[in-house]
Amino acid sequence: MKTIVTLCAGLCLMAAVVVAQAAPPAGAPAARPAAKPAAGAASGAAQAGAPKLKNVTLHIFNRVFPSFHDKVTAVPSTEFRVGDTEYTARVVEFVPDFAMDIKTKKIMSRGPEPKNPAFKIIVKKGKVPTDTTWAFFNMPPHFARTSLLAFVATEITFTNRPSLVSQDSLALQIRKREGEQR
Repeated sequence: MKTIVTLCAGLCLMAAVVVAQAAPPAGAPAARPAAKPAAGAASGAAQAGAPKLKNVTLHIFNRVFPSFHDKVTAVPSTEFRVGDTEYTARVVEFVPDFAMDIKTKKIMSRGPEPKNPAFKIIVKKGKVPTDTTWAFFNMPPHFARTSLLAFVATEITFTNRPSLVSQDSLALQIRKREGEQR
């Protein structure tokens, strides 16, 4: 069973890397569902200037307890509690257009626009860091090989542009379960 879980976690990461690196040809439709601006937000061409992150709505899942689910609105660099556990977490990096160099394993952004947004999260138990992981937007949660927790970003709020609301099937299921109408 442990081998299967490890394999599944590895495949999820590989799938995330492949999707993050795959750029559709010019004029081709996006492979992932497009994010919708939040209700009441203007849509249209790319916004001027780099996006300034205000907060991100994260849904948290646990590998050991599949029924565990928590929702937080995380402000960058501000610690938040994970459910009623002894764990806390903090968003430490926002990558607007996530990509990874396969050879060097270096994370980078292909540009300033939030086309494939990702959030680097540090998890602590008490005051001791126990995990560093990524929360992706419009992608399933990612469990690293040794991670107990996985995060998925479902809404991103900026200070200088309209919010983005995920249209990923998991995000839609979560909102339906919570009774949200976005």
